[in-house]
Amino acid sequence: MENNRFEEKDLVNFEPDGKVGLLATVNPDNQPHITLITAMQASDPGHLIFGQFCQGRSKDHLEENPRAGFLLMTLDRRVWKGRALWTGKTHSGADHEMMNKKPMWRYNAYFSIHTVHYLDLVAVGEGHPLPLGAVTGGMVKSMLTKPFRRQPAGPEVMNPWTASFIGKPRNLKFLAWIGEDGFPRIIPQLGAVSLNSREIYLPGVEYRREFRNIPDGASVALFAMALTMEDVLVRGTFHRQGGGGRLSVDWVYNSMPPVAEQIYPPVNLAEKVVEF
Repeated sequence: MENNRFEEKDLVNFEPDGKVGLLATVNPDNQPHITLITAMQASDPGHLIFGQFCQGRSKDHLEENPRAGFLLMTLDRRVWKGRALWTGKTHSGADHEMMNKKPMWRYNAYFSIHTVHYLDLVAVGEGHPLPLGAVTGGMVKSMLTKPFRRQPAGPEVMNPWTASFIGKPRNLKFLAWIGEDGFPRIIPQLGAVSLNSREIYLPGVEYRREFRNIPDGASVALFAMALTMEDVLVRGTFHRQGGGGRLSVDWVYNSMPPVAEQIYPPVNLAEKVVEF
């Protein structure tokens, strides 16, 4: 059941930076994008705020299209997810000062939060424990794909590190797509595993009802992260396959600071100087 406000008693859960905070945005091509933002919390039951310390694509997306999806998961594996509208940003003020006084940022010699963003809550589900039984079932389904993990003909899209990273059972994985209302959605898909350098298997056991709402052929994004703060984002086309599905990857993005940049298709970051 969804509401347009958090429960007052839940707000304290979002204050620590020791949590998973994910923001899903819509890029100019109407495709989903996912960003890890641990400095995200509710300022009151009807509003979210988050702090920005480096430049990625999600903040630009919000200024062009304010529709956003979010997911918050605490260290005790409780999950809140929903939708929100970006309403603006500030570079100073009480919220900016509060964010920079948090332990993660107060003594950080390399980064500080330079911008605080504001979102109005549109819908949020009740907080609930991560369904560990379904997660285990998804991992078992993914293990059964091992005999079929063969590299197809064609270019390598995910490099060996990315493919291996997505396949590690201990790493967290989250799937995003855009709903009929134009808002992106995020659900955990911890059982996702790379089949080869171009395909990812999605067991579809976790959050089965929402998974079934993803249209065949939709553009989807998968964000994978480790508790060591390594992460990677891939995007491609969703193909339904029984109760699960496959993600045909055509785009790979390094979202780790200090420089977030596209990995595949390759981009030329520096042109050779031929005239002086």
